[in-house]
This record gives sequence, C-alpha cells and structure tokens, in this order.
Amino acid sequence: MDSATSPSPDGAPNPAPESGVKIAFQPIADTAAGRVWAYEAQLRGPNGENFDTLIAELAPEARADADRRAAVAAVRLAMRAGLGNGGARLCIPSHAPAIGNPLEHIQPAINAARGCGLIPERLIFSLHGYHQLSGPQLAEIVHVYGKQGCLTLFDGLGPDQEWLGTCGRYAPYAVKLEPELVGGIVSSWSRRITLESLTPKLRSLGLKVIATGVDTDAVFQRLPGFGIHMIQGERVASPQIGALPEATLRRAA
Repeated sequence: MDSATSPSPDGAPNPAPESGVKIAFQPIADTAAGRVWAYEAQLRGPNGENFDTLIAELAPEARADADRRAAVAAVRLAMRAGLGNGGARLCIPSHAPAIGNPLEHIQPAINAARGCGLIPERLIFSLHGYHQLSGPQLAEIVHVYGKQGCLTLFDGLGPDQEWLGTCGRYAPYAVKLEPELVGGIVSSWSRRITLESLTPKLRSLGLKVIATGVDTDAVFQRLPGFGIHMIQGERVASPQIGALPEATLRRAA
C-alpha cells in the first residue's frame, strides 16, 4: 500500500491503496436476533493476501499511515455499497502496534464517517496484534476509542487461550475466536472441550464472543449449544469485493 496521502474535503487522508489492493465485506451475524450485526471490511491483495500480510509487507514507519488510509477507504466504500440504508455497524481492521496517539489515529476514519453521514457509534475497530502492545498502550486505545463512541474488538483468541487474561483486563466490547478453534468443534473432542470452557469465561468477563471460520452447516448448528450467537464465515456469507453480501441465517432443514 502506497504511504503517500493528501487531505480530502472532510479532513481525512485519501486512501490511495497500492494498485491491486481491494476491500471486501463479510457480515458478522447475530443469529439470536436474526440480523447482520456488522459488516467487516477485509483487505485483499492482488494475490489474495489478507490484511495482516499486507501490513507486514510494509516498512514499520509506513504502517500507521496505511492503517489510517485503509480505514478511511473502508468507510467510504461501505457507505457507497449501502451501509447507511440499514442498521448494521462497520467493522474495520486495525494494526494495533501501528497506533501511536489513539485519537490522532482514529480521527481520519471518524471524519470520513461523519462526512458520509455515518455516526461514530456504528464504527468498530478490530485490533489485530493487540497482544503485542503493553498494558498501558492497550488500555489507552480502548478508552480513547470508546470516548469517541466506537467499539473495539480483540482479533484472535485460539485454542491455547494464551491472551485470555489480556482480553479480560483491558475489556474490549468483544473477542473474535480463531477459525482454528471454531472450525474444529465438529471433528475434535479437545476443541469442543476448549470452547465449553472458554465461552463462559469470556461471558463472565463481560465480553461478547464472535466465532469466526463458521464455514459449514455442521459448525453453524453446534454453536448455539455453546451459547455463541455472533458468527462469521462462509456458512453465513462469502466476502464480496465492494459489496455488502446478503447473510444466510436460517438453519438447514
């Protein structure tokens, strides 16, 4: 992603991503409510690279700017795709280690949202690499983003539950479980035991749980038994470039 920017009329930097980088959207569904809770913006490189890979390919000093520009681009594209016509939120990936001053980092996305008619309360920032930050850094990000009306997610909690303490201590709105854990509950007894243990712990900490990698109907059918109703994966909808895909929320007959 090219790190050059220029200001736009709303004060946010113009996104100007590297040629070949596109933004897809995939819903996060609330199956208990029977609706899409949010659409997550997902960066895709020319060879299918995901957000984490694209950020990692950049020089460290270019990552903060690229992260901000990707957020601005996600807001504008989501609104052009019709996000403003419904009540779903917009979930934006963010490379947590690139966040220096949290208010300065989030402000371009908020400016872009307001310029498009989207209130900040409908923005969610999914923090990738949150576990790489110190406690004070992470606490400040969650606090400052919350004061602006935005929600935060911690992206990535796997079978080893290594970062469970961090999630509880710094209290994002929700935690995304890794596909490795979620997708294995049909075939793996150990994955089922892990999920049965983990989800009550997260709820006791006041955290919402989002299951990712829900790619089959078998996994989809089992998750309510674990008390999990926020889900994302191919079973709900595949990501679509530049569009908000319709979610399939009904259980198979």
